[in-house]
Amino acid sequence: MLKINDREKKLLLILAIIIVVLILYYLIISPLITFKRNSDDVYNKNRLKISKLDEIYSQYREIVTQKNKLNTIAAGNTGIGAKIDEIAMGLGIIGNKVYLKENPANVQNNIQKMITEIKFEGITIKSLMEFLNKIENSNTPMKIQNLVIYSGIKERSRYDSVITIVSLSKR
Repeated sequence: MLKINDREKKLLLILAIIIVVLILYYLIISPLITFKRNSDDVYNKNRLKISKLDEIYSQYREIVTQKNKLNTIAAGNTGIGAKIDEIAMGLGIIGNKVYLKENPANVQNNIQKMITEIKFEGITIKSLMEFLNKIENSNTPMKIQNLVIYSGIKERSRYDSVITIVSLSKR
């Protein structure tokens, strides 16, 4: 049999310890470090995804809130012809109204967009501005989309105007 002296025994023990440490490092410690690094990366990516989802959800809630407001406002609005006549009568320019055309536009989510065109002839600029102010500040979902003012032919202080109004109504 082989005789090993003390020095060789110590060297073999050190070699065995080094081999055990290397095996432990490559089989246990290194995979744990790699797993920890990868898990941190995955965690950060998932946190970014969650924050993006939170942002999308808050935008979704805003849109749903706006849709509910539009549904409530549009539910009571069947057409703006009567409202326009009421405002014009209050300002005393109902006799200057030449025509009122309502053209239904697209329907989306049971809300219909209406485009109404009104023409007034021979009204003062002050009456026209008051009419526009009352239209814009009424509690109905309507907005002035286009306004064309012509100088009156008969009198210089009177004007002709064509007003295009967009409104919403529940269908």
